[in-house]
Amino acid sequence: KTPVESVSLRELEQKMLADINKIHAKDRPHDARLNARMSSFDIARGMMNEAPEAFDLSKEKDSVLENYGLERGEKESFSWQCLIARRLIERGVRVVQLVDTGANNNWDAHGNMETHRNKAKYVDQGIAALIGDLRDRGMLDDTLVVCCTEFGRTPFADSESAKGRGHHRHAFTCLMAGGGVKGGHVHGASDEIGMEVAEDLVHYHDFHATILRLMGFDHEKLTYRYGGRDFRLTDVSGKVVDSLIA
Repeated sequence: KTPVESVSLRELEQKMLADINKIHAKDRPHDARLNARMSSFDIARGMMNEAPEAFDLSKEKDSVLENYGLERGEKESFSWQCLIARRLIERGVRVVQLVDTGANNNWDAHGNMETHRNKAKYVDQGIAALIGDLRDRGMLDDTLVVCCTEFGRTPFADSESAKGRGHHRHAFTCLMAGGGVKGGHVHGASDEIGMEVAEDLVHYHDFHATILRLMGFDHEKLTYRYGGRDFRLTDVSGKVVDSLIA
């Protein structure tokens, strides 16, 4: 019988480990790597305590689940990720990344472009619900939502008999909302078949520079050192697209 019945064995073990770590660190006050490692474990332990509640959707209203297109108990769809993202942001998580991929039911449309129709339906609903949810809860102005891809798809089939399309890096679309972005704004345009950018091209270095500006960073000063010189995340050509900023 433990002295305090409400304390689990795991919690007692974690406390003992923390006490041992403090004794160990006390003799090494200037060991930055040791302190950093201990801090990382403290953060991980905190996440283990908080994450189960954040990922538990049982208390979400049916109307909220319906808005995201979710069935109760569902845990695998992109819409589920979107709702979890809102719950994490509510709890102070500063960066949340959602990835819509997998071995099956993904965006790899070399075989059949029709698969994009169903994928787009659920991604559109999830993102729209997330943006609306953040707005209704007063969090959208302080949250930057970015939906992007690494490439688009060609405006033509891979071959005369093919149903799918190949990778296309010359023209594709990204979406930004909240966090200082100008609402209801469409920037740039492709040619009539979507082969090339026809107006207001935005290079990915420009895209990154704009995101960094919206996050409060000066992308020209944010550098990393490699091979004896400083490099910018946005290379030497990246520039902020001011027309995207409210």
